[in-house]
Amino acid sequence: MRGAGADQISVLVWPMVESKASKHVLRLFYLLGYKLDHELLRVGFAFHFQRRAKITVTVSSYTKLLKLHATESIDDNVPVTPGIQMAEVTAPASAENYTEVAAAVSSFCEYLAP
Repeated sequence: MRGAGADQISVLVWPMVESKASKHVLRLFYLLGYKLDHELLRVGFAFHFQRRAKITVTVSSYTKLLKLHATESIDDNVPVTPGIQMAEVTAPASAENYTEVAAAVSSFCEYLAP
């Protein structure tokens, strides 16, 4: 978005913690009381750019798997949002370089604007 309203667009900023998980993580969620309703398959591309910050752009679409863990028959799955792809722009930032990373992402998104 360009113009006066572009400065007032809200962004989602959250801390991220990475953790390794074993192949038994699904069993853990069952033990915690969660129920698996359906699985989503994310199909797309990831692009990495190094400007003033390390920027990752992910373009993907989602389909709902008709059978659990059946990733081999992709054509039989149901598209969640047919004809729509999600573009996600992310960049890691800390409290020290937050302003610089936000400016880098903002200037990069100018290229994506129609």
